[in-house]
Amino acid sequence: MAMRGCPHCGLKRAQMIPLMTDHGVLKSDGRPRYYSVVACPDCAGLVTIEHDAPGSAGQVHRTWPADAERALDVDHLPEDVARYYAAARRVLDAGVPDAAAVQLRRTLEAAAAHHGQNDRMLVRRIEALIQDGLVTRSFAGALTLIRKVGNQGAHATDEDVDQATAERALKFTTQLLRNLFEVPGELAAAKTGAPTEDEQAGGEPAEEG
Repeated sequence: MAMRGCPHCGLKRAQMIPLMTDHGVLKSDGRPRYYSVVACPDCAGLVTIEHDAPGSAGQVHRTWPADAERALDVDHLPEDVARYYAAARRVLDAGVPDAAAVQLRRTLEAAAAHHGQNDRMLVRRIEALIQDGLVTRSFAGALTLIRKVGNQGAHATDEDVDQATAERALKFTTQLLRNLFEVPGELAAAKTGAPTEDEQAGGEPAEEG
């Protein structure tokens, strides 16, 4: 958890300085919430992290100030889609937009495959997603951009993918994954009565009505 970007000064992923770790606080009903506090080695800004109990998987629930990297997280992703998506974010953060573009295209291909679209031509997979109502027609241009940027990054041409273009493709990919996986996953959890992420983190259930 100490490897993160700084929300105060914008320092990219770095080893933060641990000031307090695994501090438990009991709620009125006796359930604990756990916190750690780290400091940026550059600006000395503090970040408070709420996370799972010590010795568990260590999932981060939220940070104060808000973690900009978490804004791109998408829940309920299949393993292969999550792997390509994480790789795209990692190499883009490292300043290699061409490699990020290729990983974003792979993310799109894998996402389409999980919805039954396995045509060899990615453009046909995109069209099928639209025809099936999984993606709106207005979003078609975004998917086309991801596909074309991925092609550009994968082949030797006179024009490389720049950082801004790759970041735009990443934003579109994030929205696509939320539509295809996160929203259906959250709806399924709601129907089965599974706890939401806030409830798992120790928050109260949302009121009805």
